[in-house]
Amino acid sequence: MSYDLCEELILEIFSRLPSKSLLRFRSVSKSLCACIDSPDFIRLHTLQSPKKVLIIHQFPYEREEHLKNIYTLHAQGQFPNNPHNTGIQQIKFPFSFKIVGSCNGIICICGNGDLHLWNPSTRRIVTIHDLSSWCRRYYECISAGVLGFGFDPIIDDYKILRITTPTSYIYSMKTRTRREIASPVTSLITFVKLDQCLFNGALHWAVKRYLTDARDECDYFIMKFDLSLEVFSMIELPEPRWETSVVTIIKGCLGVISSDNHDRSWIWVRREDNNTDSWSVAYKLDTNPFKGAGRVFQITPNDELLYSVHCNGIRVYNLGTKGLSRLVAWSELPSTSLIDMDVCVENLGW
Repeated sequence: MSYDLCEELILEIFSRLPSKSLLRFRSVSKSLCACIDSPDFIRLHTLQSPKKVLIIHQFPYEREEHLKNIYTLHAQGQFPNNPHNTGIQQIKFPFSFKIVGSCNGIICICGNGDLHLWNPSTRRIVTIHDLSSWCRRYYECISAGVLGFGFDPIIDDYKILRITTPTSYIYSMKTRTRREIASPVTSLITFVKLDQCLFNGALHWAVKRYLTDARDECDYFIMKFDLSLEVFSMIELPEPRWETSVVTIIKGCLGVISSDNHDRSWIWVRREDNNTDSWSVAYKLDTNPFKGAGRVFQITPNDELLYSVHCNGIRVYNLGTKGLSRLVAWSELPSTSLIDMDVCVENLGW
């Protein structure tokens, strides 16, 4: 490219622009199009892209016999707290869906009888018809199948995982093939929390297991799956007898939210990824605001956690002030509810 500015500076400036502008700039010239479409620039732009929160809204239509979804993308500090807010674009989606997980701005969803990879930045949807049977059986019970989605940085490949008994499977988006892999030790697993946590190239889930046939005793641990090595492992928790249903990322570390016998919340972080003894208490709360929480994200540096509650909307909890607030739906769409969310970045590659 021949410009007055050096190419490195142009790339640095462009990498900080929103994807909507860059997609429009592709028509300026062939050389600029080639630059924006190059794998190196796409990778740089994704790394520079600020995190956004995708919120799914559901509303009835056709005499309330069916449900439809719309979704909105929100920058940090721009969450819907005014039902009459008209400044945020509402984008309709062709069918209702459930989020499996997200990585690098690509969201794996289960809906309309199939699994799909969806890029909210480019609005492209890739349907994986080969895995439709995985979507039909998607529950917390390990015998029915638990799904996961992530990225293998070693071979530059997005992978979809199905954990079940007696065999688990991994699907490669690069080769469009699936393979059998060794399942985790299922005798240790009773229920798997569906909301995955992707951290340091591995998927993590909170797992509950019963210790007796009478099911009168149980404990909790983290099930981990390394996306490059394609092996399962177990991470012991600092208080395995406390109820733990949330695995998330807190202050750049793997974290869990547990509740003790007095219904108080404890937020633990693991300072060293491969050291079981490195768990430490980050926050201790006298209440349990995260009861029934699904996905939990630390979205701002000022100790705010954004989380969804099954059938009860999306909330923001400030760990410093102990303040709790709810996000609201728009009044323009009657009977609209907020049903799910995820955090994503912009990605030009899909």
